[in-house]
Amino acid sequence: MDTASNKQAEFDLQGHLEEFYRKGFTVIRNMLDEERVDTYRKAFEHEFKTTGPDGYGANLRTKMFERNNLFLQLIDEERTVSFAEAVLGTNCHMFSNNGLYTTPGTGIDFWHVDEDLFFPMPEEAELDPRIQMPCFMFTAMYYLTDVTEDMGPTQLVPGSHRSGRHPASPKETPFFNGQGPVSIVAKKGDMLLFNGQTWHRGARNESSHVRMVQQVTYGRRWVSQRFYPFIHYKMPQHVIEAAKDNPRLTRLLGFHPRGPYG
Repeated sequence: MDTASNKQAEFDLQGHLEEFYRKGFTVIRNMLDEERVDTYRKAFEHEFKTTGPDGYGANLRTKMFERNNLFLQLIDEERTVSFAEAVLGTNCHMFSNNGLYTTPGTGIDFWHVDEDLFFPMPEEAELDPRIQMPCFMFTAMYYLTDVTEDMGPTQLVPGSHRSGRHPASPKETPFFNGQGPVSIVAKKGDMLLFNGQTWHRGARNESSHVRMVQQVTYGRRWVSQRFYPFIHYKMPQHVIEAAKDNPRLTRLLGFHPRGPYG
């Protein structure tokens, strides 16, 4: 059995699902082999060095699937999509596709949940442990470089996706049920899957190295995609052509059959 097959066999989908529902995140080690990561990183660096910001600052590029077919194909990575379909349904789609290029001295250094609270609860309430917190979208973060403690790792508070609340302060260290944040220290090729309702931040990069992360966010079928300029967005024909022979990738791009609302 070759290396890729060995890694596929080692992927414990059920175990990662259980951890994801319990903690609000899970890490899959050695998701991509070194050769593949290096190929992605070269294309990733090229994009950041040869194109200007697209409205979200110098350290972020959106719609990476438009920029290089490597990133388009990554949306359809087998194990990630298997996880997405288990959490979000077999008609889920890709919700956004961003690249994060965190240079020294920068970081998304404030505690938050993504988008908004989807299941708000009063502070004195606690979700019955028999109830699984609904998940409407989550993000896969592929690490294209090693991430050490001083490089601004993603930090998350385990279980906080069940709080139904925002962190008390964007700057003060949050705790949920006595649990403080943990840092995701990673090797290149590792992947973090996290529910955006989990309290999290990207700590400030205090090193002299750039942290490079490729994101793919997946959402339920009925959650509209976030491609600027939104209602006026038109997917480039070259993306449609590149995906047309792959039915699952085409669906992940948002090409669905008609539904109950038209």
